[in-house]
Amino acid sequence: MRARTIAAVGIAAYLVFAVATIPARFATQRIAVPGTLEFSDARGTLWNGSARANVAAMLPIETLRWRFLPSRLVFGRLAFAVDATTRGIEAHGRVERGLGELEARDFRARADAAALAPVVPLAAAWQPQGALTATAPAVAWDGRGLRGSARLEWRDAALAASDVRPLGSYRIEARAEGGPAKITLATLDGPLRLAGTGSFAPPASLAFSGEARAQDTSANALEPLLNLLGPRRADGARALEWRYGPAAVPSRP
Repeated sequence: MRARTIAAVGIAAYLVFAVATIPARFATQRIAVPGTLEFSDARGTLWNGSARANVAAMLPIETLRWRFLPSRLVFGRLAFAVDATTRGIEAHGRVERGLGELEARDFRARADAAALAPVVPLAAAWQPQGALTATAPAVAWDGRGLRGSARLEWRDAALAASDVRPLGSYRIEARAEGGPAKITLATLDGPLRLAGTGSFAPPASLAFSGEARAQDTSANALEPLLNLLGPRRADGARALEWRYGPAAVPSRP
């Protein structure tokens, strides 16, 4: 009987040790979504580790750290508290992998708009400046469609193509109920007035239609930038029509 007890304790100790030392790549392999969220150089363990990541095949993250949240297992979800940093961008939140879907919760991010230039081709051409903040209470992706909402704000925006600084502050709201996310762009303040609607589908398909106008005493100084943004309409506004990705989803103004 004593031998059996010792053997049981030994087996239990071995199992605890094995689980505690599960390598970090175990976590990254189960959270990764090809073309949407990919990992490399994973270090540490399932419980506490780090890796490099790439979001939507265009935003590399130099350092991604995570901490396993065992309490979410009772809901059948593999969950981690995450912190990400890269070139003037930092983000915090929770990532969960459930049955057939990847979900981000309590997501918050801050970035210097200039930090996007080295990693986003469109940003590199326009050389943006200003402060970016993003929040998302809960956004889920099941490989077919999105669910949830998110907000992105660009404060004190500036572009290399214009001497008017700042151009203004802007807000993008995104909402999805199982398909592509519906996007709304609005101006919070500033002489360059932007507005429009569109759609986004992961990993990187975007369609947007809207308008740009100049107001106040900066109207003449904004004319060169407006010429770059889009053609003049009969009402004087510039038409904005942006399409990105091999299968950009259609949108309506």
